[in-house]
Amino acid sequence: MRIGYLSKRDSLKFLEKLRKHRWAAELAERKTKRILQIIEEHFTLYKVHGFLIAERGGRIFPTVHEEYNREILGFLPAIVVDMGAVPYIVRGADVMRPGVREFRESFRKGEIIIVRDERNFKPLSISLALEDSDKCASMKKGKIAENLHHVNDKIWRLVQSAKHMIDRD
Repeated sequence: MRIGYLSKRDSLKFLEKLRKHRWAAELAERKTKRILQIIEEHFTLYKVHGFLIAERGGRIFPTVHEEYNREILGFLPAIVVDMGAVPYIVRGADVMRPGVREFRESFRKGEIIIVRDERNFKPLSISLALEDSDKCASMKKGKIAENLHHVNDKIWRLVQSAKHMIDRD
């Protein structure tokens, strides 16, 4: 693991990447002093204005940690799943249509969405929509979202173990 701050030039490049995402556009427009970067083998974490953003495989998405990302997670379109789907999703399974109870807000194919449980409305995963919300709602079966990051994955565990460093910034 490597930890450090982005240079001004790299910060501007990262903020430019963020501007391309609807959920992060406002965040990218705020005046930024420093961006903390934590580099792991398969992903990178960034702390921007107190928010935690992950980058893996060229995709940028917020982490599911509510203590850091409550505002962003509240902005994202959500898929609410039944409690039977929860154990599978938190082990990394993609979202299948039969387990979905409701769609909160519309989304387009390729957008970042959040998956929440129906009982507590807790964030379970950050996923990539594989179809538009209208098409997903009309489907009876099939995969509708690809799980990018979920509770208790490597990203989740790194944040939990590195909170002392993340919070110090």
